[in-house]
Amino acid sequence: MIRAWSKFLPDSRQKRIFKAASSGAAAKLITGGVSLLTLPLAVRYLGADRYGVWATITTTAVWINLFDLGIANTLTNEISRAYALKDKDAARRYFTNSLALTLAVATSVGLLVASFVRYVNWGKIFNVGPHVSATEVGRTVVAAVSLMLLALPCNLVSKLLAGYQELHRNSVASAGGAIASLIGLMLGIAMHVSMPALYVMSLGCIPFASLVMMLVVLWQKPWLFPKLSALELRSMRQLLASGSSFFLIQVAAVVVFSSDNLIVSHYLGAAEVTPYSVTWRLAGLTALLQSLMFAALWPAYAEAYAKHEFQWIRRTFLLTLKGVVALNVLCAAGLVLFGKIVIRVWAGPAAVPGGYLLMAMAIWIVVNGFMSVESCLLAALNRTRAQAVLSVVAAGLNITLSVVLVRHIGALGVIGGTVLSYFIVLVIPQTLIVCSVWRRELHTPSEMNYPTKNGLLSRSIPIVVNGPCPGTTTVSSGNASTGPRSERMIFS
Repeated sequence: MIRAWSKFLPDSRQKRIFKAASSGAAAKLITGGVSLLTLPLAVRYLGADRYGVWATITTTAVWINLFDLGIANTLTNEISRAYALKDKDAARRYFTNSLALTLAVATSVGLLVASFVRYVNWGKIFNVGPHVSATEVGRTVVAAVSLMLLALPCNLVSKLLAGYQELHRNSVASAGGAIASLIGLMLGIAMHVSMPALYVMSLGCIPFASLVMMLVVLWQKPWLFPKLSALELRSMRQLLASGSSFFLIQVAAVVVFSSDNLIVSHYLGAAEVTPYSVTWRLAGLTALLQSLMFAALWPAYAEAYAKHEFQWIRRTFLLTLKGVVALNVLCAAGLVLFGKIVIRVWAGPAAVPGGYLLMAMAIWIVVNGFMSVESCLLAALNRTRAQAVLSVVAAGLNITLSVVLVRHIGALGVIGGTVLSYFIVLVIPQTLIVCSVWRRELHTPSEMNYPTKNGLLSRSIPIVVNGPCPGTTTVSSGNASTGPRSERMIFS
């Protein structure tokens, strides 16, 4: 698929995307291999109940990523634009303000959590058995929260490198962090440490690797080094305003991807989390290639839009859509046919799921892949307001359906709620939004105005046009220098 793009890409962009995808593939192979090794090691060392708690804490702690308020994703778009226009001052300004906001939020959240964490009965929340120490669970929660808060500012380096289309360097940090994580886990098991100590020794290596890479990037790109003079209230407001849509999408994503284990643990017990979590992780591995493509395509779309290369965007989008759907159908079929065998060998008999759960996960793979292709384009063009609202509605429906269905059909109801909520709320409306952007903004240069050095966040005014379907009105934000910026549908 990567080579097929050669006729659509200028040499420099082709090389950057190929390098990002190939290095990302290598990093994914390493991290995937590490995951294959760490999961059975952790399951066998901790046992089904304690590993269920470990997995639930890990996925729930991801909620802390919400506190970047969408700033990190906005930074990718702004760095991409600054890179396309060779505006180093804008790059420093947006990075400095992004870092300042993220540090302030991480510090505030840390102080808030510290004020109440000791008063919570974590054993009751995670529904652990009598042989699992509630104190140990609480300390693991503290370790997980601390690491995630440290990761908030450190993770900006991946968005920074994405904007410069140098994701191959972030792949080095990811692979290094994964290898260090495996070594830490093995050392912890050999030393017979407690669960919270094992958590820090293993997962603590990942944000540390990002921190090291950030220092390297700042040394090699000195114009990015934060300065007090670059702090600007206007830029902070712009980052927060644009990030609000990404924030809502992140809220929805965390609900979809992180609440499942918590629901299973609460209603079915911690031991039932293991087969569900292991199956979910195996299904996630099948999306390896598409995750590599999207990480490389997002900044490439943004750069191409800044340079008015709309024909390339259209061709690349169609090629990606066809490739991802075909790949995911094959992966979904493989999961259904061979999932039980793979999981039994990989994680042991206790982790083997039922056949219906495998089929539901396979359906999710296909649906999520299709939606992710569209989301990548909308994110790169910063057309995310309507998508954000729809995602939040889908997330709320997902929680409701999952809680209702899990009581009747067990863990199958949790993934069933996710699939149903996407079909009901997201699939058709988001596709209509993409079609609207396709017609009005990615057609010919003579039909619209384009972004300038003012950036993606310039002040906008509403432009009202006919909606994509009867009974709707689409309100787009834009101005004379930037063209349409974002849109939302109003049903009349």
